[in-house]
Amino acid sequence: MNYGTLFIQLIELGITLLILKSIQATLNDYTKMVLPQAPILVWTFNFFLFFRLFLNINFICPLFKVGIPLYILSGFLYIIIIVLFTKATTRYYHYKNLTVIQDTELTNLQAYTSHIETMYDDLRRFRHDYKNVLLSLEGAVSSGNIKEVQDIFQRVVKPTNTNLDDQTAVLSHLENIENIEIKSLVYNKVMTALNDHIDVSIEVVEPFKISPKVKITDAVRIIAILFDNAINAAKKASTKKINFSLFTKGTAQYIVIRNSTTEEKVDLHMLAGNFKGISSGKHSLGLRNLRIILAGYPFIQHNSQSVNHSVTQEIIIH
Repeated sequence: MNYGTLFIQLIELGITLLILKSIQATLNDYTKMVLPQAPILVWTFNFFLFFRLFLNINFICPLFKVGIPLYILSGFLYIIIIVLFTKATTRYYHYKNLTVIQDTELTNLQAYTSHIETMYDDLRRFRHDYKNVLLSLEGAVSSGNIKEVQDIFQRVVKPTNTNLDDQTAVLSHLENIENIEIKSLVYNKVMTALNDHIDVSIEVVEPFKISPKVKITDAVRIIAILFDNAINAAKKASTKKINFSLFTKGTAQYIVIRNSTTEEKVDLHMLAGNFKGISSGKHSLGLRNLRIILAGYPFIQHNSQSVNHSVTQEIIIH
């Protein structure tokens, strides 16, 4: 290899590094969004890039002669293609994800709003019937008919009280979540879990608003993945339980979800390593997406623990 060839390759390397540095943010988003959703497309593009490596080797030890102008031109074309491909695919999947997330948030918000409207209608009907209930009780009490009092209480008062308690229970635990996107998402996941006959407890004792350092779309995806995995595992367990909590300790925010499992102790390497997961399919894809999302936030810590037929996933935002 002569000095001219070495000089050209050093210039090419320097230009490449400068361009990669200038599009580093795009490359990070490309890894987070395009890789998990279109791995075949990514690897096809990678094979296309390998051909450039072959040209570099050929330029040093030529199997066939490539002129310097053609080599330089091909280098610039490769750089342009890399930049355009990463930016175009990243933008496409960004807007695709945004559309999916917005549709999901809208669905969750509609369910949340619908539940509030249903509660309002029930309370209005209860208020309308309340006078008649009191009049019935007053008549029964005045006549001294204890059996009639008990009958009215069992048929009218007690069922109404139980229904109101059931409907307000979930909402009362969510009132301290200040991000409406997260509040509606958690409500939707809780209702899904309840429909699967899972015992769900929610703990948000103090007002909680996700750190502005974390994109709200990423926060929604993180919580959704954790909740979906918890529901999938808990509904297979003999004792179906999920506990979800949001709280702040010192300067750190905690997102903690605990669920029951069929196994006494789950292999935690499956939750963070090979992505085969506790189960297959969407579960493993969710775990992969979770790790890719968290890779973009070095200040977020992800802890996992499994003991006594339960798994705890802890997200700490420092």
